Amino acid sequence: MKNREILLDQLRACRSENGWFTSMASAVKGLTQKQADWKSNEEMNSVHEIVQHLNFYNERYLKRFLGETIETFEGSNDDTFDPRERGEGTWQQTLDAYDSVMAGWIEAIEQADDAAVEKWTGDFTHLTIHNAYHIGQIVFIRKQQGSWDKKYGVS
Repeated sequence: MKNREILLDQLRACRSENGWFTSMASAVKGLTQKQADWKSNEEMNSVHEIVQHLNFYNERYLKRFLGETIETFEGSNDDTFDPRERGEGTWQQTLDAYDSVMAGWIEAIEQADDAAVEKWTGDFTHLTIHNAYHIGQIVFIRKQQGSWDKKYGVS
């Protein structure tokens, strides 16, 4: 299997295809705005904040890969988690943005030439590992709050 196919498999697994881990689509299925904003304590991030954080980096790296201009960011990594700090929208808008960026990644990898895919393979694998890590956090948070249904992939 070539790098392109491996990366596409990883991106699809993160976005919407359950496999070795639960996809984002399954991890957030049925989650309300209130549940998405819930925190067990102030040291934790909410699911909404985690998805916002993923959107920040997924979109930045996609723009970089596509050769688009990236806004200068002067904040810290912590600043990427809070959708309200960045003037972002509702939970549904945050979810729609995640799905859109991941669809953009899939399309970009499908259309990229082999040299670009090879050059970026290390970044791509870190991006998908980063997504999988945070998807696991989301499932854990949902288990803490009692909103997880194991039929979505993890018991």
